[in-house]
Order: sequence, then structure tokens, then C-alpha cells
Amino acid sequence: MADCMRLIKGSTAKRCNEQLCRTGAFWHHESYDHYVRNNEEFVKIITYILNNPVKAGLAKDWRGWRFNYLAEKLLIDT
Repeated sequence: MADCMRLIKGSTAKRCNEQLCRTGAFWHHESYDHYVRNNEEFVKIITYILNNPVKAGLAKDWRGWRFNYLAEKLLIDT
């Protein structure tokens, strides 16, 4: 699994940095693996993920991040 994550993170970091016109580290050194024990914990994890671009200063609101995996659904629902 570690080798798989290294390959995914390496290739996506390169493409993301190209799109953002930047260089350097993109991903955190460690990956986060955790069993989701209940719906409340699931919502907290998804909320954390959705707000990462906001925390990084790439979007004012998670709904404004065009690479959001919910972006297509949000466009359909509006």
C-alpha cells in the first residue's frame, strides 16, 4: 500500500503543482488512515477534506473549489 500511495502522491503532486504554477512539496509526508466508526466521524472527516483548499488559501469557501469532488453534483443541484 505504501508503494501505491507513493506513486499516486508523486504523480498527482507534479500535476497539481503545474496547474497551480508552483513547485515544492504538495502532500503531507504521512498519509492518514483511520477506521470510520460512525456517521458523525464520517461527516467530520469529509468536512475536513472539503475545507483543505480553504485552509490552504486556494478558495474562500469549499463550494468554490472547482476540483472539489462534489462540484459536479453541486452544479446539477443548483
